[in-house]
Amino acid sequence: MTALPPSDPYRPPESEHGQLDFFLSILLHAIVLSVAYYTISLRPTSEEAQRRVNVTSEAAFKKAASQRLNDLSHIGQALAQSTNQPKPPPLTATNSPQQALQQAREVYEAIRQNQHRARANDLATLLHIPLDEAMRRTDTDMPPPPPAAHTDAEAIAQMAQLQAQATIALKRYRDYLQRRDAQRAGLAGADGGGRGGITGMSQAPELDTALEKFNVLSDSNQPVARPAPGRPSPIPPIDGPVRAAGGRSIGAGGIYANRIYVDTWYVVGPFDAEGTRPLDHPYPPEFAVDLDGTYAGKFGKTLAWRYVQAGEYPTYLPDPAESAIYYGYTELMLDHDTDVWAWIGADDDCKLWVDDQLVWNGGAPLKPWFLVDARSMKREIADYNLSEGKVRLRLHAGRHRILFKLYNGVEVMFFSLVLSDAHANDAASGSQQTMSASAPLTH
Repeated sequence: MTALPPSDPYRPPESEHGQLDFFLSILLHAIVLSVAYYTISLRPTSEEAQRRVNVTSEAAFKKAASQRLNDLSHIGQALAQSTNQPKPPPLTATNSPQQALQQAREVYEAIRQNQHRARANDLATLLHIPLDEAMRRTDTDMPPPPPAAHTDAEAIAQMAQLQAQATIALKRYRDYLQRRDAQRAGLAGADGGGRGGITGMSQAPELDTALEKFNVLSDSNQPVARPAPGRPSPIPPIDGPVRAAGGRSIGAGGIYANRIYVDTWYVVGPFDAEGTRPLDHPYPPEFAVDLDGTYAGKFGKTLAWRYVQAGEYPTYLPDPAESAIYYGYTELMLDHDTDVWAWIGADDDCKLWVDDQLVWNGGAPLKPWFLVDARSMKREIADYNLSEGKVRLRLHAGRHRILFKLYNGVEVMFFSLVLSDAHANDAASGSQQTMSASAPLTH
């Protein structure tokens, strides 16, 4: 017999399937390396994206809070200057929307008190009574501020509400001064030019200037007529032949057009449509537009603004998704002051802001393109008139910021904003509206 060599206890036994074991070892190492790559590389990338999302959201909240606080202070300063009342407390630096809201509530309360004193002063002068008695006999039409907000979004929404109420009160007081002084001027004229030293109209340029900032909508706007239940909303009729073109600049030197299709946008979406009224749920672009911002979108996607110039009418947004929210931002350029009609259409529904003022809040229950595919409405497309309504805007020369919010339920979605000259039917005005070539937006 041949003796076997002594075995080495530290040497693993040889396998009968050495080649298979080799490939299994390679596969196992590949799996380990993949897991390591995901853990080391991909996870930090996800965390970095979330960090950018948080930075964008916080910046939007702070910018919106600061802007609304400054606007409210602007109203308070104008009213104080016009009525010779104490100025609102000066603003101090804030680090959060909650701090800004606290200051906004103080400014708002100062505006309420100043309006009350201004009315009391007028009554005291008219009736020759002490100011204290006049204060007891008058009041302010500004409601008290609501209870404090709990979240940043609620704080900004409340500041917007305070600003809107202060703007309404400012306009009412301006109108009151005009009526009062018109009556006094009439009495002075009836007395042959003098009664109690009162002559002519009072000057309140501070109020007019302050109101211009918050008065994009023209006073001649009429509410949109709602159709009968079960009937589609009518498409607004167009007067005269159509000369349509796309663009976002209005002024001399461009192609003549009487219907200007705004075809250049930055868009971002889809976001998840939340609740039964998804248009009322705000996302960061609604507070402040940051074209370099990053957002958390539907399906867990990270979203960024995308430049879109529609090659045909209307604008079909990229990345279509059902039950989703989209935003679009652009800027209009005008070389002269003018009133324009803004013709608005959307599938499914939309809101529109001009210079941060909400000018359109959709809600037509049944639109013509809900019954047939909008892409088959050839006449309306040729006329650039997939419109569900229109509003009259008072725009000054210069740049105007436009933001839309679009909700899409299912299937087709589009957005349409068309501008036309609001004076086109006024033969005496002889006005024409022209457009210059579209250009990329700057930011």
